Amino acid sequence: MRSRSFICLVVAALGVGAMATEQPAQAPYGDILVLAAIEPAELMALAGPQAGPNVWVPAEYMVATWESITAMSRLDNSATAGAVAKRSLSLSARVDVVDVNSVLGFDYAPQGTLVLDGKPSVIYSKAAPKKYCHFYWSLRYLKEMSGGQWVSKLQPYHLTVDIPLDPNRPYPALLSRVEWSMYALINTESKAVDVPFSVGADWVTLTPGVEIKVEQATAGTSSYQYRFTYRYSRSKVMWSSIAGSGGAIPIWSDAATPEVIVAKMDILDAQGKSLTGSGSFVGGSGSGGGSSGGGAGGSAGGDSGGDSGDGASGGASARARRSASDGADDLITIAAEPSSDTMTGTSSGMGSYSGGGTATTFRFTLALKPLQQQLRFILENVPVPSF
Repeated sequence: MRSRSFICLVVAALGVGAMATEQPAQAPYGDILVLAAIEPAELMALAGPQAGPNVWVPAEYMVATWESITAMSRLDNSATAGAVAKRSLSLSARVDVVDVNSVLGFDYAPQGTLVLDGKPSVIYSKAAPKKYCHFYWSLRYLKEMSGGQWVSKLQPYHLTVDIPLDPNRPYPALLSRVEWSMYALINTESKAVDVPFSVGADWVTLTPGVEIKVEQATAGTSSYQYRFTYRYSRSKVMWSSIAGSGGAIPIWSDAATPEVIVAKMDILDAQGKSLTGSGSFVGGSGSGGGSSGGGAGGSAGGDSGGDSGDGASGGASARARRSASDGADDLITIAAEPSSDTMTGTSSGMGSYSGGGTATTFRFTLALKPLQQQLRFILENVPVPSF
């Protein structure tokens, strides 16, 4: 990571709101503080001439809380006589997304860990490693039956911070401070584009560089079926066909953040009601694609990580299928020509729903100014369990 100066925006995660630049005091066993670090030049560019410095406040988008602290002592069977057991602590935490329209994904692999005991003195420190790619895991919904209908419920991100301890020193009674960093993919400006749920011979422009053509659109009072083709500039645009499925959006560390991300696709009835349940991209179980060197890259998906785009091969393609409790069955295909900047793909699917209504509209949500934001998490006065 290149050397740079940071401006830190310190925010208490549980509704405490924006604080002064001085770090606020926490109560015993307090909540997690979130610090958003961004370069001054980037801040001013985002803020504009009339805006203040608080351009991106983490508490407006996510809430972080810790759930448990686990102390563990381990002695391997193969250890020689008199060997000292390995000791460690494990901090379990969760991050809940407050504004689903502004968070595209979250790379919740903790790194850059710093732990202080009650003196305080450093008991564990590990610098953030060089990452070749950030995998931003998209928002994940699970469907639950409520009142006779399926309701989509947003799931939190769960994470674990591992803290190895010196086996020759006793367990600390208290951790005065635990710090670590993670990254989030933020949507700073959205655009919703409606396309009629009907077959058309012409390409429809969602935004410059992104077009679709509807080839099949069948709508009934309880079901729908569709197929459309899309094309976009892969050096500037990412088609995130896995948004809402729990898959990951990969962005190479040495590549620029895509200028546009096609984040969601929904199907609406004449009253504007979603027929896909969660309102997220219904073709989003997984996708893959090629990318030319230095481009935005393809997308990766699937609940277990799926297939990622091959940064060296522009001719890669992948297919994925999803069957959900709402009856949807969707197929996505992406391909690219090695000599071209244009990525093409096809999305098709079918779904069933209750409550009447007929599909009339495709609604695409575009992230026009996505931002990769480094976050610093701080938890103070952490109790350590005793044996």
